[in-house]
Amino acid sequence: MDFELIKCKDAPHYLKRRDVFFVDLRLPGQYKEYHLPGAHNYPYERMAEWENRLPIGRTIILYCEHGNLSLMAAKRLSRRGYQIKALIGGVRCFLERV
Repeated sequence: MDFELIKCKDAPHYLKRRDVFFVDLRLPGQYKEYHLPGAHNYPYERMAEWENRLPIGRTIILYCEHGNLSLMAAKRLSRRGYQIKALIGGVRCFLERV
């Protein structure tokens, strides 16, 4: 595995860091309902359209609703050389902690 998993309890540490780029992999409607502050909505279903536009040199933290899509995306993007972290349990887990 060429990416790191982040536990919900550790995620707040990353929120205000300028070297981190949060990617919400859910559908736009879900993103509009709630998302992490500063997160960018790049739906997993359209990954082929945006995967080459991610910032180089920044840590990219992926999340989805429960964590499954972010794991699949993390595997794919880490193979492309991105520095990837995936949020275990998804955004709901994180929001329940704050």
